[in-house]
Amino acid sequence: MNALPKFLTGRLFLGALSIGAVLLAYTAVTSQPDNNPALLPPIPHIIGSFFTNLSAGTLLDALWASLYRILLGFFIGTSLAVVVGCLVGWYKTVEFLVDPLIEAIRPIPPLAYIPIIIIWFGIEEFSRVLLISIACFMVCVVNVIAGMKNVPQVYVDAASTMGASRFQVFRTVAIPAATPFIITGYRIALAAAWTTLVAAELIAAPSGLGFMLQEGRRYFLTDQVMMIIVIIGACAFIMDRTFRAIQKRLMIWSETRE
Repeated sequence: MNALPKFLTGRLFLGALSIGAVLLAYTAVTSQPDNNPALLPPIPHIIGSFFTNLSAGTLLDALWASLYRILLGFFIGTSLAVVVGCLVGWYKTVEFLVDPLIEAIRPIPPLAYIPIIIIWFGIEEFSRVLLISIACFMVCVVNVIAGMKNVPQVYVDAASTMGASRFQVFRTVAIPAATPFIITGYRIALAAAWTTLVAAELIAAPSGLGFMLQEGRRYFLTDQVMMIIVIIGACAFIMDRTFRAIQKRLMIWSETRE
Protein backbone atom coordinates (compact mmCIF):
# COMPACT_ATOMS: atom_id res chain seq x y z
CA MET A 1 0.00 0.00 0.00
CA ASN A 2 1.47 3.33 -1.09
CA ALA A 3 2.01 6.02 1.47
CA LEU A 4 -0.01 9.22 1.20
CA PRO A 5 1.63 12.06 -0.75
CA LYS A 6 3.67 14.31 1.50
CA PHE A 7 1.48 17.38 0.92
CA LEU A 8 -1.56 15.47 2.20
CA THR A 9 0.10 15.06 5.59
CA GLY A 10 1.64 18.54 5.76
CA ARG A 11 0.69 21.18 8.32
CA LEU A 12 -0.77 23.60 5.78
CA PHE A 13 -3.04 21.02 4.15
CA LEU A 14 -4.25 19.49 7.41
CA GLY A 15 -4.84 22.91 8.92
CA ALA A 16 -6.86 24.01 5.90
CA LEU A 17 -8.73 20.70 6.02
CA SER A 18 -9.78 21.22 9.64
CA ILE A 19 -10.93 24.79 8.99
CA GLY A 20 -12.82 23.66 5.91
CA ALA A 21 -14.53 20.90 7.89
CA VAL A 22 -15.68 23.40 10.54
CA LEU A 23 -17.01 25.79 7.89
CA LEU A 24 -18.79 22.95 6.11
CA ALA A 25 -20.41 21.75 9.33
CA TYR A 26 -21.42 25.31 10.25
CA THR A 27 -22.94 25.83 6.80
CA ALA A 28 -24.85 22.56 7.08
CA VAL A 29 -26.33 23.59 10.43
CA THR A 30 -27.24 27.15 9.42
CA SER A 31 -28.86 25.99 6.17
CA GLN A 32 -31.46 23.94 8.02
CA PRO A 33 -35.03 25.23 7.57
CA ASP A 34 -35.61 25.53 11.31
CA ASN A 35 -32.44 27.56 11.93
CA ASN A 36 -33.00 31.07 13.28
CA PRO A 37 -30.49 33.45 11.59
CA ALA A 38 -30.83 35.83 14.51
CA LEU A 39 -29.35 33.16 16.79
CA LEU A 40 -26.96 31.40 14.40
CA PRO A 41 -26.26 33.63 11.40
CA PRO A 42 -25.22 32.00 8.11
CA ILE A 43 -21.73 32.68 6.79
CA PRO A 44 -22.98 35.16 4.11
CA HIS A 45 -24.56 37.24 6.89
CA ILE A 46 -21.26 37.28 8.80
CA ILE A 47 -19.34 38.28 5.67
CA GLY A 48 -21.93 40.98 4.99
CA SER A 49 -21.47 42.37 8.50
CA PHE A 50 -17.71 42.43 7.91
CA PHE A 51 -17.97 44.51 4.74
CA THR A 52 -20.66 46.77 6.20
CA ASN A 53 -18.50 47.66 9.21
CA LEU A 54 -15.38 47.85 7.06
CA SER A 55 -16.92 50.32 4.63
CA ALA A 56 -18.29 52.40 7.51
CA GLY A 57 -14.82 52.61 9.05
CA THR A 58 -15.96 51.31 12.43
CA LEU A 59 -14.15 47.99 12.07
CA LEU A 60 -10.75 49.49 11.29
CA ASP A 61 -11.11 52.01 14.11
CA ALA A 62 -12.04 49.23 16.54
CA LEU A 63 -9.21 46.99 15.32
CA TRP A 64 -6.62 49.74 15.70
CA ALA A 65 -7.86 50.64 19.20
CA SER A 66 -7.70 47.01 20.33
CA LEU A 67 -4.29 46.37 18.77
CA TYR A 68 -2.94 49.48 20.48
CA ARG A 69 -4.14 48.23 23.87
CA ILE A 70 -2.92 44.69 23.19
CA LEU A 71 0.56 45.70 22.06
CA LEU A 72 1.10 48.35 24.73
CA GLY A 73 -0.15 46.11 27.54
CA PHE A 74 1.86 43.19 26.17
CA PHE A 75 5.05 45.25 25.95
CA ILE A 76 4.73 46.63 29.48
CA GLY A 77 3.73 43.33 31.05
CA THR A 78 6.33 41.14 29.36
CA SER A 79 9.16 43.67 29.78
CA LEU A 80 8.55 43.77 33.51
CA ALA A 81 8.16 39.98 33.58
CA VAL A 82 11.55 39.43 31.92
CA VAL A 83 13.33 41.74 34.36
CA VAL A 84 11.64 40.31 37.45
CA GLY A 85 11.77 36.71 36.21
CA CYS A 86 15.47 36.81 35.39
CA LEU A 87 16.36 38.28 38.77
CA VAL A 88 14.10 35.91 40.72
CA GLY A 89 15.28 32.87 38.80
CA TRP A 90 18.97 33.65 39.15
CA TYR A 91 19.55 35.37 42.48
CA LYS A 92 18.43 33.49 45.59
CA THR A 93 18.05 36.63 47.69
CA VAL A 94 15.67 38.15 45.14
CA GLU A 95 13.82 34.84 44.92
CA PHE A 96 13.29 34.71 48.69
CA LEU A 97 12.00 38.29 48.64
CA VAL A 98 9.77 38.28 45.56
CA ASP A 99 8.75 34.69 44.80
CA PRO A 100 6.26 34.37 47.71
CA LEU A 101 4.48 37.51 46.48
CA ILE A 102 4.32 36.19 42.91
CA GLU A 103 2.99 32.82 44.05
CA ALA A 104 0.39 34.53 46.23
CA ILE A 105 -1.08 36.71 43.48
CA ARG A 106 -0.54 34.36 40.51
CA PRO A 107 -3.79 32.39 41.03
CA ILE A 108 -5.86 35.60 41.08
CA PRO A 109 -7.60 36.01 37.69
CA PRO A 110 -6.87 39.38 36.03
CA LEU A 111 -10.60 40.12 35.84
CA ALA A 112 -10.72 40.23 39.65
CA TYR A 113 -8.69 43.45 39.50
CA ILE A 114 -11.33 45.32 37.48
CA PRO A 115 -13.22 46.82 40.47
CA ILE A 116 -10.10 48.03 42.27
CA ILE A 117 -8.57 49.37 39.05
CA ILE A 118 -11.72 51.39 38.37
CA ILE A 119 -11.73 52.71 41.96
CA TRP A 120 -8.07 53.70 41.85
CA PHE A 121 -7.60 54.86 38.26
CA GLY A 122 -11.08 55.48 36.88
CA ILE A 123 -12.24 54.38 33.44
CA GLU A 124 -9.51 55.98 31.35
CA GLU A 125 -7.28 54.23 28.80
CA PHE A 126 -4.65 53.62 31.46
CA SER A 127 -6.99 51.25 33.30
CA ARG A 128 -7.55 49.08 30.23
CA VAL A 129 -3.85 48.86 29.41
CA LEU A 130 -3.03 48.12 33.05
CA LEU A 131 -5.41 45.16 33.14
CA ILE A 132 -3.85 43.65 30.01
CA SER A 133 -0.35 44.30 31.42
CA ILE A 134 -1.20 42.41 34.61
CA ALA A 135 -2.48 39.43 32.62
CA CYS A 136 0.66 39.35 30.45
CA PHE A 137 3.02 39.76 33.40
CA MET A 138 1.60 36.93 35.49
CA VAL A 139 1.79 34.26 32.79
CA CYS A 140 5.13 35.40 31.37
CA VAL A 141 7.07 35.78 34.62
CA VAL A 142 6.49 32.12 35.53
CA ASN A 143 8.06 30.97 32.26
CA VAL A 144 11.02 33.31 32.64
CA ILE A 145 11.72 32.05 36.16
CA ALA A 146 11.49 28.45 34.95
CA GLY A 147 13.90 29.24 32.12
CA MET A 148 16.49 30.76 34.45
CA LYS A 149 16.24 27.81 36.81
CA ASN A 150 16.68 25.33 33.96
CA VAL A 151 19.98 26.73 32.69
CA PRO A 152 22.28 23.67 32.38
CA GLN A 153 24.78 23.69 35.22
CA VAL A 154 27.52 22.62 32.83
CA TYR A 155 27.19 25.98 31.03
CA VAL A 156 27.53 27.85 34.30
CA ASP A 157 30.54 25.79 35.40
CA ALA A 158 32.27 26.21 32.04
CA ALA A 159 31.86 29.99 32.10
CA SER A 160 32.98 30.21 35.74
CA THR A 161 36.06 28.10 34.97
CA MET A 162 36.99 30.56 32.25
CA GLY A 163 36.93 33.37 34.80
CA ALA A 164 33.48 34.84 34.23
CA SER A 165 31.93 36.64 37.19
CA ARG A 166 28.49 35.78 38.52
CA PHE A 167 26.97 38.74 36.67
CA GLN A 168 28.81 37.87 33.45
CA VAL A 169 27.44 34.33 33.63
CA PHE A 170 23.99 35.79 34.23
CA ARG A 171 24.23 38.13 31.24
CA THR A 172 26.08 36.03 28.67
CA VAL A 173 25.08 32.47 29.59
CA ALA A 174 21.90 32.28 31.66
CA ILE A 175 19.73 34.74 29.73
CA PRO A 176 20.57 33.30 26.28
CA ALA A 177 20.02 29.76 27.60
CA ALA A 178 16.63 30.78 28.99
CA THR A 179 15.54 32.41 25.74
CA PRO A 180 13.31 29.49 24.61
CA PHE A 181 11.36 29.77 27.87
CA ILE A 182 11.15 33.55 27.50
CA ILE A 183 9.78 33.33 23.95
CA THR A 184 7.26 30.72 25.08
CA GLY A 185 6.26 33.11 27.85
CA TYR A 186 5.72 35.81 25.23
CA ARG A 187 3.41 33.54 23.25
CA ILE A 188 1.36 32.59 26.30
CA ALA A 189 1.22 36.24 27.38
CA LEU A 190 -0.06 37.21 23.95
CA ALA A 191 -2.91 34.72 24.30
CA ALA A 192 -3.64 36.09 27.78
CA ALA A 193 -3.72 39.62 26.37
CA TRP A 194 -6.36 38.69 23.82
CA THR A 195 -8.48 36.82 26.36
CA THR A 196 -8.34 39.84 28.68
CA LEU A 197 -9.06 42.35 25.92
CA VAL A 198 -12.85 42.05 25.96
CA ALA A 199 -12.97 42.46 29.74
CA ALA A 200 -10.57 45.42 29.53
CA GLU A 201 -12.81 47.10 26.97
CA LEU A 202 -15.78 46.65 29.27
CA ILE A 203 -14.26 49.50 31.29
CA ALA A 204 -16.24 52.13 29.36
CA ALA A 205 -14.13 51.79 26.22
CA PRO A 206 -15.37 54.15 23.47
CA SER A 207 -14.12 51.78 20.76
CA GLY A 208 -12.43 48.45 20.20
CA LEU A 209 -13.31 44.90 19.22
CA GLY A 210 -14.61 44.20 22.71
CA PHE A 211 -16.78 47.31 22.46
CA MET A 212 -18.22 46.02 19.17
CA LEU A 213 -18.93 42.68 20.84
CA GLN A 214 -20.87 44.42 23.58
CA GLU A 215 -22.67 46.55 21.01
CA GLY A 216 -23.63 43.42 19.09
CA ARG A 217 -24.96 41.79 22.25
CA ARG A 218 -26.91 44.89 23.24
CA TYR A 219 -28.62 45.25 19.86
CA PHE A 220 -28.83 41.51 19.12
CA LEU A 221 -26.47 41.76 16.13
CA THR A 222 -25.40 38.13 16.20
CA ASP A 223 -23.68 38.36 12.81
CA GLN A 224 -21.52 41.20 14.14
CA VAL A 225 -20.67 39.21 17.27
CA MET A 226 -19.62 36.19 15.20
CA MET A 227 -17.61 38.41 12.86
CA ILE A 228 -15.68 39.98 15.75
CA ILE A 229 -15.02 36.55 17.28
CA VAL A 230 -13.51 35.38 13.98
CA ILE A 231 -11.38 38.53 13.69
CA ILE A 232 -10.04 38.17 17.23
CA GLY A 233 -9.15 34.54 16.55
CA ALA A 234 -7.48 35.41 13.24
CA CYS A 235 -5.45 38.27 14.76
CA ALA A 236 -4.30 36.13 17.68
CA PHE A 237 -3.37 33.29 15.30
CA ILE A 238 -1.34 35.57 13.02
CA MET A 239 0.52 37.16 15.93
CA ASP A 240 1.28 33.76 17.47
CA ARG A 241 2.59 32.43 14.15
CA THR A 242 4.76 35.53 13.85
CA PHE A 243 6.30 34.79 17.25
CA ARG A 244 6.86 31.17 16.26
CA ALA A 245 8.66 32.27 13.09
CA ILE A 246 10.85 34.67 15.09
CA GLN A 247 11.55 31.95 17.65
CA LYS A 248 12.56 29.48 14.95
CA ARG A 249 14.81 32.03 13.24
CA LEU A 250 16.53 33.27 16.39
CA MET A 251 17.07 29.86 17.94
CA ILE A 252 18.34 27.63 15.17
CA TRP A 253 20.49 25.90 17.80
CA SER A 254 17.45 24.86 19.80
CA GLU A 255 16.16 21.43 18.85
CA THR A 256 12.37 21.63 18.92
CA ARG A 257 9.86 19.28 17.42
CA GLU A 258 7.65 21.14 14.94
